[in-house]
Amino acid sequence: MKLALLFLGLAAAYLLIGWLVSFPIRFRSYTLSSPKIKAPVRLAVVSDLHSTVYGPDQKRLLDKLRQSRCDLILMPGDIIDDIKPLQGAEMFLDQVSAIAPCYYCTGNHENIETLITLPEVKARVRQAGITVLDKTRETITIRGTKLTLCGVDDPRKYAYIDRDQQEEVQLMNELGSMQDCPEYTILLAHRPERSPIYAQFGFDLIVSGHAHGGQVRIPGLINGLFAPRQGWFPKRAGGLYREQNSDLVVSRGLCQRWYLPRIYNPVEIPVIEITPILK
Repeated sequence: MKLALLFLGLAAAYLLIGWLVSFPIRFRSYTLSSPKIKAPVRLAVVSDLHSTVYGPDQKRLLDKLRQSRCDLILMPGDIIDDIKPLQGAEMFLDQVSAIAPCYYCTGNHENIETLITLPEVKARVRQAGITVLDKTRETITIRGTKLTLCGVDDPRKYAYIDRDQQEEVQLMNELGSMQDCPEYTILLAHRPERSPIYAQFGFDLIVSGHAHGGQVRIPGLINGLFAPRQGWFPKRAGGLYREQNSDLVVSRGLCQRWYLPRIYNPVEIPVIEITPILK
């Protein structure tokens, strides 16, 4: 009996510590290289905020982003939530473009349309000075390096019935192949489980969210317990992966919900440094 109580006490303490360490926003750093890059480029990823508030006027989140010294901020969806009040997302959106140029694609919760319709979401994001990538591409230059940024809307309207995924393939066909693109190409797409489709189109980097880090982790043993549309022990819960010839970075996101505690799964801002390949 004493051993059982001791075991339960230790398990409870382990879970409590795991819950507490998941609150502070952390940077997660990745370094990639490419012959298409002439000078280092730094990207910060803000995903799955779900209108979570980080201090008065989103100060903690915005201060953390400033510390990243990023050249661009990429937002692969679910900045706005379908249940939480919009104010948390709006406080963030209205200030973030002052830090660095921002690029955004929609997530599944921004397609649910309970508090705000999808066209209203896009209009609100654009009003804040953020570029919405919805089956579009944009080429920019940073310190002599050209980047082509692309994005697609989240396919929520058919994601639960489209077994062969042909509609999403059609979306990607409309965006166009990047196989022969001379610039470094980046795709913003919310769902990492769809990355095998995206990688067929030749992107150098794919940036996603959605998985929330698998919600519960056991460091060194389980990278994620459960993720939407991936199920138990998801393959792409959070981190850097190689998908065919593309790099895939999956953000663990910034969502905090009391009824879905994160365990050993800190909220995060991935920071991706892309460097030249020296000859």
